[in-house]
Amino acid sequence: MSAFKISACSANYGKEDLYKVVDRLAELEFDGVEITVMYHARPDETDAAKRREILKRVRDAGLKVSGLHFIFPGGLSMVSQERSERQRVVDHVGSVLDLAHDLEAPIAMVGGGGMRTPTPGMDRTVAVENVCDTFRGIGERAGPTGVIACFEALNRFETVVGRGFAETCGYLDQIDLPALKLGGDTFHMNIEEPSMPASIELAGERLAHLHLPDSHRLAPGDGHIDFPPILRALKKVEYPGYLSFELFWIAPDIPYLPTYELCDAETAKAIRHIRKLEETL
Repeated sequence: MSAFKISACSANYGKEDLYKVVDRLAELEFDGVEITVMYHARPDETDAAKRREILKRVRDAGLKVSGLHFIFPGGLSMVSQERSERQRVVDHVGSVLDLAHDLEAPIAMVGGGGMRTPTPGMDRTVAVENVCDTFRGIGERAGPTGVIACFEALNRFETVVGRGFAETCGYLDQIDLPALKLGGDTFHMNIEEPSMPASIELAGERLAHLHLPDSHRLAPGDGHIDFPPILRALKKVEYPGYLSFELFWIAPDIPYLPTYELCDAETAKAIRHIRKLEETL
């Protein structure tokens, strides 16, 4: 029996047809698909009938929707001094959470590193207050949907608010809402965490979703991240969520590999490597 539920992001295949991706992930024996909102299911373009169709198609393939990611269009800000601007973020995430509910996805990853970056001249303390206010609104919107909103811990090159597990968990504890938890990514963790296993243990039950790329942001096994201790730490804390492969090529300029075949080979490599490591735990 596998120790973990494993999924892959639909954007690993670029803007390929979602149902083709779903069928291929089923063939590769994934447990779920993490749907890339901006590529495959924008809330304002995905009506009730389409949502039912996607859910049925995923179920028929023997998969589940493990979560939603890449949820933001441009032009939004979490640090704005204008409450109405921050409310636009909350309202957009609210529409994504409703979509997640309809697709029976347990989580939505809320990243938006640039949206958390202070504007020139803004004090970082003010930026932190505004970002936390935004995430408080998101957590309040998440509660009634039954979906967990994941405050994604990023790295210092992508944001100045929410860098690493310790900082982000501090904000989560301050906000203190049950529908707002931690989202992680081993690419970011490799930059920020002194010890990835220790950070997983620190997060404990606050960790609700984890992306699992290697140090080069592609499939585990070809970079320098040591995955067995990470998997052991996840088992130790009885991590209940999915391990999901969000793979990038040359982010943000060319986010996915240039051909379907290369995208597929990388995704297949990822699940094979982690399933093989599971056998050694």
